[in-house]
Amino acid sequence: MPVSKKRSPSVKPGSTPKRQKESEMRQTKRFPLQKIHELMQRKFNGTVKPEASVFLTAILEYLSVEILELSANVARGHNSSNGTIKLALEDTLEAIESDPEIRQLLDKVRKN
Repeated sequence: MPVSKKRSPSVKPGSTPKRQKESEMRQTKRFPLQKIHELMQRKFNGTVKPEASVFLTAILEYLSVEILELSANVARGHNSSNGTIKLALEDTLEAIESDPEIRQLLDKVRKN
């Protein structure tokens, strides 16, 4: 006896299920691991273990997300009239200055 394939009543033939669309929307742009690896090789004149590149890439992604999240919070406070957020450089600078750990890290980076 052939097994019939049942479709969800909410999914039309040829359309993408809602769960899959939500999953695609959650996917984020990733930092270019290969490019970071190549930059590290040039900077340090030689062999760089792949693990070092992966680690640095993860750190850069994490810090970027943290700064972006803090910046968005500052921007929400400045222009929360209609629910849209306009992120400006000033919001990012204020976010960095308001977070002691990120400010301390970036102060050390600026000195070197």
